[in-house]
Amino acid sequence: MAESVMDKYKVPPGLRPLLEAFARETLRAQPNDLFQFGQLFFDVLQHHKMQNPTIDVITDPLSYDMFRTELHHKYKTQQATVNSRPSSPQDLAATKIQAAFRGHVVRKHPEKFGIDAVSLDRRRSNDRLNSMDNRKDLKRHSVGGYSLETTMTSPEDRAATKIQAEIRGFLTRKKVENLKKENNEAATKIQAHIRGYLTRKHLEEEGLLSPSRSLMTLLIKLLLFIRSLMGTFLSVKILLCSVVFWKKMSYSSSWVTIILLILLP
Repeated sequence: MAESVMDKYKVPPGLRPLLEAFARETLRAQPNDLFQFGQLFFDVLQHHKMQNPTIDVITDPLSYDMFRTELHHKYKTQQATVNSRPSSPQDLAATKIQAAFRGHVVRKHPEKFGIDAVSLDRRRSNDRLNSMDNRKDLKRHSVGGYSLETTMTSPEDRAATKIQAEIRGFLTRKKVENLKKENNEAATKIQAHIRGYLTRKHLEEEGLLSPSRSLMTLLIKLLLFIRSLMGTFLSVKILLCSVVFWKKMSYSSSWVTIILLILLP
C-alpha cells in the first residue's frame, strides 16, 4: 500500500532544490507580500530559463548567482516604485557593480549563454573603436588647454567641471569684448585723422582753406616794408609775383585783394 502511494505521488525532479531556492531567497528578501515576491521569483526564473534552456539555473552556481542578483534588484526596484522612494546612491552603485559583473561573466563564458564568441569579439572591437573616436573628439574640443576627457567619479566632479568651463568661457568672452572695444577705438581715431586729412586736402584744392594768421601777418608786414623802400615799378613786379604765388598756393581771392591794396600806391 505504501509503495503504491509513493508511486502515485512521485516528487517531480528538481522540486526540492526549487523549493529550497524559493525559501532561501524569501528569507533573504524578507518580503511584506509573499505572493507578490513568489510571482516575481518565478517570472525571473522563467526568464533565465528561456535565455539558457540547456542550463539548470537552480543547480548551476554561476547561472543561479546571476538569477539571484536580478531577482533582488527587480524586487528592490519594485518596492521603491511602490513606496515612491528613489533609489539611494548605494543601490545605484550596487546595480552598476552587478551589471558590470554580469557583463564580465558573459564576456568570459559567452558559450554558456548561447552567444557566439566571434560576434562578441567583433562587438567589443567596435565598442573600443567608438570609444577611441570619442576620446579624439573630446581632445579636439578642449578649451584653453583643458581637455574635456576627464574621469567623472562623482556628481560633484561633474558639477565642478561645468562651473570651471562656464568661468573659462566667461573670461574668454570678456577678453574678446575688451579687445574688440580697443580695436574699435583705435580704428575710430585712425578714421578721424584720415577724414581730417582728406578734408583739409580738398579745401586746399578748392581754395577754401585760409593760411594761418601768423603767416599772413608776417607776409603783410613784409610787403608793407618792401613798398616803403621800393618804387612803384618794383612794387608792381612784386605784386605780379605775389599774385602768381598765391594762385599756386590755391588761396582765396580775398587775400589777393588785400595784397593789391597793400602794394599799390
